[in-house]
This record gives sequence, structure tokens and C-alpha cells, in this order.
Amino acid sequence: MLQIRVKPGIEDRIRGYFPWIYKPEIASYSRKPKKGEIVTVRDYGGKFLGYGYINPEVSIAVRILSFDKEEKINDDLIRKRIRDAYNYRMRLNIESNAMRIIHSEGDLLPGLVVDKYDDYLVVEFTTYGMNMFRDVILDALVDLLKPKGIYEKVNDFANRIEGIEAEERVLYGEVPEEIIIWEHDLKYKVNIPEGQKTGFFLDQRNTRKLIRNFVEEGDRCLDVFCHTGGFALNMIKAGAKEVIAIDISEQALRVGKENAELNGLNGITWVKENAFDFLKSLYKQGEMFDVIVIDPPSFAKNRASVPNALRGYKELCVRGLKLTKPGGYLVIFSCSFHITENHLMEVLTEASYDVRRQVRVVAKTFQDLDHPWILQMPNTLYLKGIWVEVI
Repeated sequence: MLQIRVKPGIEDRIRGYFPWIYKPEIASYSRKPKKGEIVTVRDYGGKFLGYGYINPEVSIAVRILSFDKEEKINDDLIRKRIRDAYNYRMRLNIESNAMRIIHSEGDLLPGLVVDKYDDYLVVEFTTYGMNMFRDVILDALVDLLKPKGIYEKVNDFANRIEGIEAEERVLYGEVPEEIIIWEHDLKYKVNIPEGQKTGFFLDQRNTRKLIRNFVEEGDRCLDVFCHTGGFALNMIKAGAKEVIAIDISEQALRVGKENAELNGLNGITWVKENAFDFLKSLYKQGEMFDVIVIDPPSFAKNRASVPNALRGYKELCVRGLKLTKPGGYLVIFSCSFHITENHLMEVLTEASYDVRRQVRVVAKTFQDLDHPWILQMPNTLYLKGIWVEVI
């Protein structure tokens, strides 16, 4: 097996269960590494640190699969990790027939994402090393969950950076173009091939339900970056008189309208528009709202993009605060791990100074429990939400 040694000072972080090793942190190789092969990681003095897989062509060169010297990396371990991940979800008693089954590092299977939509699975292999276990993973999923079909989604990172040669397609059985899922007391249409991520934003399940606690009968609400209307539908369900739902994607808005019809809900106005421009026009028109949710896409794909992203978040907070009625609520989310909770709090504080509005924090939320995060790896906590009352 290939052996690598890390530079002095790196070992403490790895012994603290941080599973990534960056290329510049590697001091030496026992031989020339092959992309995707299993590697033994040692400290500079030669002591064992863990087993992982390597891709010498990318920045995160090694992702550790086990910190236990006796726990060998083989097909049986992969099957066990999949079974453990599934059993964990079953203990959560999730109020839905859709959930994340495997959440990459959060389930000790870095580079693998598996979502379940009713009787169908969607898989993503995001690293070359995990893709090497493709066959055993698919066999394990079929044996354990007995799906009617499995569809593979391929993201740009996997193709362009990791060098995985794959195309989006059905891997097993049949997968219909449209699947109906339920969540709490609402139904949603999911188009797996055309949908964002693996088809739906499952990580916001409980926050979609939580928004109902802040909506009162007859309220006027705003859902910014609404996608297929998850928050908008819950606002109407809670008794809102009117919801304006904004998104730039015509396809997402079309599905949102269909979701409203599917649930027999009226009162949502669907608007195809740039969110920043539309919020500015609402303010100029003197519009005000009781509840506003702003759930933008990831503005920070990497650390270098954080400053620009923070400017975008601050502008959204400023515009949102200006549009919120006294006593109303504003919710702002970030789905990038590069944007921390402190970042969100800082831009929200700065925005409140700029518009001279006092705010009271009423909740903080994170990704749902089927998207677990590892305490020793802050990168796994990506979805944060700050909920404030505008006084």
C-alpha cells in the first residue's frame, strides 16, 4: 500500500479527526501515487495516522476514511458505513418519504451523496477515490433499500476538478421524470434530471415547517430565491393572505405553481426576476411585508469569493430590513460553509445600523439532521439561518 508522511505540525489536526490533507501538507510518498488508490497516512516520524484515498492532482489530495489502524479499507467497510448511515436516518423518524441517506464526510464516506425520493435514489460521486467504490456502493444500496431505480447526478466539480468521467443517467431500474414526495402535510413535485442539487433542497425540511410559527392569519409574505416554493407554500398553509415568490429560474417557478395546485393552495404570486433588482423596486413602491425569507444560492464557492459574497448578503439584508414591517420577521440563509454564522450575524448587524432598524434574534437554524455535520470538521456545517424580529 502507498505510504505518505505529512509535514510536522499537521498530525495534531488529523489526530483530532479532521479528514482532509492538502497537497502542500504532504512531506513524502513511498512511491509515485496513483489517482484513487488507498493510502496509509503517517506523521513525519512514521507513526500511523489513518487510511484514506488519494488524488494527487487536486488540492485536497487525501481524504481519510478511517483513523483506526485495525479498520482496513475494503468493500465490507463501505457496506457497513452505508448500513450505519441508513440506520441513523431510520432513528430520526423524519416526516417525509424523501431524505438524505448518505451525506459525504458527515457519514464517514467522503465524496458520496445519496438522496432518497420515495422509492428512488439519486447518487453523486464527487471524488475520484469514492468513485473507485462505485460497484460495491450501488450493490449495497440495492440490497439495503431495494429501490425501483437509481439515478446518477454529476456535478461540475467531480468532472472538472476530480476528473471523474461520468454522465447523468439511470444506473439501475427505472426513474420517472417526475416524482411526488411528501413532507409533513405538503406534497412536492421533484424532477430529478432537471432539479437543483439532487432534485430538491431536503436540508431545509424543518425550517420550511418552522416558518409557520412566524406567520399569522392574513399576513403578507415574501419568499426570495423561492426555487419551487417550499417556503411560499408553508406560508400560505399557515394562513398568509398573500405571498410573493421570486426566482430567476422559469423552470423552478413552473414547478412551484404546480406544487401550489397539487396542494390546493392559492394566494401565491410567482415572479421571474433578479432578486436584487426586484427587492429594490418593491422598496421604491413602498411595499412592506410581515414575513420575509431570503434563501440565496451559494455566493461563496471558495474562500477567495467570501468578500464579494458578504457584500451580496449585506445588500440582501439591507433590502430585506427595509421591506419588513415593524414587528415582522426576516430570515436570511447561507448554504456555503465558507460563510460562517458569525459572517451572517456581522452583515445583518451592519445592515441594521445602515437602515436604523433594531432587530431581535428569535432563532438560529442549520441543515436538517439527515445532513449531519462533524464537530471536528467545520466544513461540514454549511447551511446557517438567522431569524430576526424587526422591532
